[in-house]
Amino acid sequence: MILLLSSVVLSLHNVLVHSEITLEGYDPECTIQDEDEFDFYECNATFSSKYYCSLSLEQHNWLKSLWQEAIKDRSNKPRKRREIRVLSETERLTYFRAINRLKTDTTIAPNKYDTLAMVHTSRTMCSAHQGSNFLGWHRVYLLLYETALRQKDKSVVLPYWNSVLDNQNITDPKQTVLFTKDFLGNGNGNVTDGPFKYWRDIYNCPLNRNISRPGSELLSPEIVEWIENDNSVFLVEDIIDHLGSAERIKTIEGQHNLPHGWVGGMMGILSSSPKDPAFFLHHAYIDYIWEKFRQKQLRLGKDPEYYTGLGVSEWISESQNYNLTLFHNPHRNMDCFQWMKNIDGYSNNFTENLYVYEDSPTYPDCGNTKYLNWNTLLNRCIGINPVSSAVPQSIKPYYVHLIIIISVSFILLFIISFSVFLTLRKIKRVTIFTVSNEELKPLYRRSISNI
Repeated sequence: MILLLSSVVLSLHNVLVHSEITLEGYDPECTIQDEDEFDFYECNATFSSKYYCSLSLEQHNWLKSLWQEAIKDRSNKPRKRREIRVLSETERLTYFRAINRLKTDTTIAPNKYDTLAMVHTSRTMCSAHQGSNFLGWHRVYLLLYETALRQKDKSVVLPYWNSVLDNQNITDPKQTVLFTKDFLGNGNGNVTDGPFKYWRDIYNCPLNRNISRPGSELLSPEIVEWIENDNSVFLVEDIIDHLGSAERIKTIEGQHNLPHGWVGGMMGILSSSPKDPAFFLHHAYIDYIWEKFRQKQLRLGKDPEYYTGLGVSEWISESQNYNLTLFHNPHRNMDCFQWMKNIDGYSNNFTENLYVYEDSPTYPDCGNTKYLNWNTLLNRCIGINPVSSAVPQSIKPYYVHLIIIISVSFILLFIISFSVFLTLRKIKRVTIFTVSNEELKPLYRRSISNI
């Protein structure tokens, strides 16, 4: 019995603890594939004047058709993008269903979702990151993705994931509801639950995550507040990545890098990150921050369409150096979006005619959703997981595991003890009824004489 009990407890411990930290058999070949990261030292200045896109002609033409549909997709007023946790369950499931329909639509090979993911690869990275065009290029990219989804279901509007709400500074951020089966699926190892379970990319590698790795973090509430609302910060030069690593953390792109590393897995690798649908939710929030900054510029009398054309310049040695400034030239064609110039990404037309952002949930009702609560200590809304909300926030996860193990052990011990007790009672009854008749005669005579 004791051996059985020990075995059960040990198995339970392994399920509770190790399932959180292992990568569930991630294929080593896929790890090598993902680690084949783009190197910005490949951004040779001689390429800067040349349009580049790794897509086939068929894929490229589909992207252009998405753009043509996008600019015609206007209703009486712009559609509203909202934080994903304030969507109704029906709206959320409809959004996930549209993504899966893109994934299974092979009319554009290999499929429409992976075609969009392939845009964010190779030398396109030279002009889409570390400079002025980061903001505009990704704005166009998001619009094409949203348009593709709306081809599947016209009711879909791209939501955003405000990861500041999960940067709680109190509880472990990996407890966020975003990486549960009801939202994006599990956050550690291969994704095996939720709407994108068992997804594989064009290399047959599984969708994989490793959220909340040691040293990783989510967006800073203070820096986001500074970018959105501090009136002393109103020049686009102040919030784009162009000064190198020392100042990067204070820029929108520098803050954007943090959740990529925090989610990990495919999201942690620049050229594979769009393979995870978390990418588009995250970038929609980055676009939201930029839009809040643009609204501030308007209030302060600044032109949000002003484009500086700055890019990061890194120099290590004669053989290792790059200068991205020319890739971010305002009149350069956008890589993979040849019908546009870099400067076009800063146009007011996007949010004047196509979409706007609903403000992120805040006091007092935090969007009136069970997934967010107002925290008086932090003076802001924080994300919660209703399933685990009964557990006090001060209790560490491994203490919860210990409590569960001890509780189950006591229950098993009680069941075993009760079973032993019933067995002994049964044995005693059998013993009484197996007494011989000769032994019972004296008892019978004594009972008769007492009458």
